[in-house]
Amino acid sequence: MVIINLGEANAQSRKRLKELERVEQERNAENDAKAAEAKKRHMEIQSKQTLKEMKKYKKMSKRHNNNGREPFFKKWFRRNKH
Repeated sequence: MVIINLGEANAQSRKRLKELERVEQERNAENDAKAAEAKKRHMEIQSKQTLKEMKKYKKMSKRHNNNGREPFFKKWFRRNKH
């Protein structure tokens, strides 16, 4: 009669899962670092005017995504671009 030690097999699979999880975390950290570097490079090559526009539209989109209204004084004191 053969007795199988399930505890030992289970321990090996737990070690393997832990190793896979560690590798996945390293891969995610690498991808995040690459994305941050790409974003930094993207921002560096923009002109000053473009950066200002990007900042303005980022604020606007954040406000719209939070369902915020445009402040009343923005409408009152708006410059006409015509």
